[in-house]
Amino acid sequence: MDTAIGITAYVGALTLTAIASLLLGGFVLMRARKLPGSSLLAAFLAGVGIWSIAQVAPAVIGLRAGPFTVPLIALSPLPAAAFVHLVFAFALCGSLRPVALASYALASFAALVGLFFRVGEVIPWHGFAGFFVPSPVGWGVLGVAAVLSVAGHLRLLRIWRRQAGLQGQQAGAVFISSLLGLAALSGFAFPAFGIDAYPWPVLLLPLYSVALVYGIVRHNFMLADVWARRALVWLLLIAGAGGASVFIAALPLALADRPVGFLATWTALAATLMLGLAILTPLKRMADRFVFPGARIEEADIAGWRDLLAQASDETELTAMANELLQRHLALPAGGPDLRIDGDSVSLRGWEDAPAATRHAAERFAEIAAESARRLSSARRLVDAEREARLAELGALAATVAHDLRNPLGIVQMAATAAPPGVRAEIGEQVARMNALVTDILDYARAWTVAPRPLRLSELLTSFGVDTQVPPDLEVMADRMALVRALTNLIDNARAMGTQVSVIAEDGRAVTIDVCDDGPGIAPEIAANLFRPFVSRRPGGTGLGLAIVRRIMEAHGGTVTLVDRPGWSTCFRLTFERAL
Repeated sequence: MDTAIGITAYVGALTLTAIASLLLGGFVLMRARKLPGSSLLAAFLAGVGIWSIAQVAPAVIGLRAGPFTVPLIALSPLPAAAFVHLVFAFALCGSLRPVALASYALASFAALVGLFFRVGEVIPWHGFAGFFVPSPVGWGVLGVAAVLSVAGHLRLLRIWRRQAGLQGQQAGAVFISSLLGLAALSGFAFPAFGIDAYPWPVLLLPLYSVALVYGIVRHNFMLADVWARRALVWLLLIAGAGGASVFIAALPLALADRPVGFLATWTALAATLMLGLAILTPLKRMADRFVFPGARIEEADIAGWRDLLAQASDETELTAMANELLQRHLALPAGGPDLRIDGDSVSLRGWEDAPAATRHAAERFAEIAAESARRLSSARRLVDAEREARLAELGALAATVAHDLRNPLGIVQMAATAAPPGVRAEIGEQVARMNALVTDILDYARAWTVAPRPLRLSELLTSFGVDTQVPPDLEVMADRMALVRALTNLIDNARAMGTQVSVIAEDGRAVTIDVCDDGPGIAPEIAANLFRPFVSRRPGGTGLGLAIVRRIMEAHGGTVTLVDRPGWSTCFRLTFERAL
C-alpha cells in the first residue's frame, strides 16, 4: 500500500471511530439518560473516542503528540473498568457493587502507575510521523485494561448463551461489536512486536461503531424510539460520509505530495476543501433519503392520497387507511407514530421529536386526511338531516294516524260496554294494545328535545322496584322524563324475559347504567339490528321499545348497547359521556 494512502486511511479510520463513539455517547445521554447504565455506556464510549484521538494524533503531528498521547494511553484501564461495570449492571448481577469497586480500584491503580512511570513513547515507524510504542510499564497498564475487557466479554458471552429474548440478543450484539474492536486493536501492537507491516487491523475499528449501532437499532437498546434510532443511524452515516469525503478529497493531495510555497499550499488546501464539500453534499442527501424517506412530497403523491382516502366509508376505515398510507410513505413501523381522526379534525401522535422535514410531510398528509374527514362529516350531517326530515314527516303522519285511530277506538270501547264480560275484556285489551302502539309510534317519530340536569341515580331508581347497585352519590346529566322513559322500556323488557332484574351503575370516564336480566338472552341473528324498529318484540310489546331508547340516548349525546356481564344473560348499557 502506498505510504501516503495508508496514512490517510489510518487517520480516517481512527477519526471516524472517534466521531462515531462520541456521537453515540452523546446520543445515549440525550435519549436514555434516565435509564440504568446509560451514564456508564456514555463514559465507555467517550473513553473509546478519546483513546482514538490519542492514537491518531501522532500520525498527524508526529513526535509533538507525545505529551498528549502518552497520558491518555495511561488512562486506558478506566474505560475498561466502566465497560465491566456496564456489563455486570446489564446482567443485573447480585455482585455488581464488589465487582465495580474492584474494577475501578484496579484500573485507577494501573492508571496512576502509568502516569508516574510513563507507559511508552511516540516514535517514527513504517512511514508514520509518529506511532505509540508501549514501555514495559505500559505493557502492564495495557494488560490490566485487557484483563478487564476480557472479564466483561466473558460475562457478555455468558448472558448471550444463557438468556433468551431481547436481553440475550443485546448481549450478543455488544459482544460481537466489542470483539471487532479488540481485533482492530491488535494493529497498534505491530511496532512493539517488531512486525514491519502496515497496521491493517486498525482499519476495522470503524466497524466496531457500526456493529454497536446495529445492536442499538436492531434490538431497541435502551428503549430508544423510532426517531432516536433513526437519528443515530443518520449521525453515523453523516460521520461516514464526512470521513469518505475527506479521504477522497485529500487523496489527490496525498498522491501529489505537499505543494511547495505558501500560495501553492493555500490553493491546494482550498481546492481540497471545496472538493470535500462537493462530495459531502450528495452523500448527505443520500443519507437523508435512506434514513428519513418520504420527506419530499410530489403532486402525484397528493393526488393519489386524495383518491384513496375518498374511498373510506367511515372514520374507522379512514383512520386505518390514512395510517397505512402514511407509514408506507415514510417507512414507519407498525405501532409507531400515527395520526388520529376525531370527527372532522386530525391530530398527530408521536411526531414531537421527528425531523422538521419528516414532520412537515406528516402535517401535509394530515391536512389531506382532514379534507376526507370533513367530507365524511358533511355526508353524515346530510344523512342525519335527511333522517330527521323523514322522522319529522313520519311524526306528522303518526300524529294524524293517532288522531284518526284513537277516536274510533274510543267509540269501539264505549260500544263494548253492553257486551258480555269476556268480550268486553278482550276488546279492552286489544284497544289498549293499539293505543300503546300509537303512543310508541309517536314517541319514536317525535324529535326528542332534552334538557339535561344533574340527577341522582339512587333516588331516581327507587321507584322501579328492582335490585340496584348504584353508588349513593352518583349523578348523571340527563332529562328526567326522557331517562325514566328509557329505563322503563328496558326494565319492562327485562321483567318480561327474566326472573331476576338488576340495574348496575358505574362511574368512570363515562357514567354507565346497565339493565340486566337472567332470561334466555338475545338471539345472535338479531343482535346486529337490535335497536331498529320491529326487530325485537317481547310478549305484549310493540317492537319499538329499544328503538325509542336509542332515540332518547342519541338526543343526550350518549349510546345504548348490548354488553356482556358475568352472571347475566342479557345486559343493555346506557352510556352518558361526561362534559369536557
